Amino acid sequence: MPRREAELWLKSAREDLLDCEDMLVRGRYFRAAFFAHQAVEKMLKALFFTVRRENPPHIHTVTELYRLLKEAGFSLPQDVEEELFILNKYYTVTRYPDAANGLPSESVDRVEAERALTLARRVMEYVEESSGESG
Repeated sequence: MPRREAELWLKSAREDLLDCEDMLVRGRYFRAAFFAHQAVEKMLKALFFTVRRENPPHIHTVTELYRLLKEAGFSLPQDVEEELFILNKYYTVTRYPDAANGLPSESVDRVEAERALTLARRVMEYVEESSGESG
């Protein structure tokens, strides 16, 4: 990726993946899911600089970011694309009691957090492969 901004977004996404892994080990599943969402959001925003040749929009819904990238010719493998929606809820449910209908720490279990991490890793793998970047 030629643009410095894209590289910064990807570096930040990699840091979020590390935080996701750390939170999973510590049993902070809601935080792990949040960081998985953040990592994918940042990966997709990094692609805006090269795929759409514009700054990313100020939105946090990963399926919406992906839709905009797909319109410009980028696509993820179908199985990844079909699961991307699961990350959307982690932007709010993992942070706000009123979004989680209770404590965020009680809104995500280990299985969900592991699924979110696996999905984020798959997206990162494909983004790096598509862009020629690697961590």
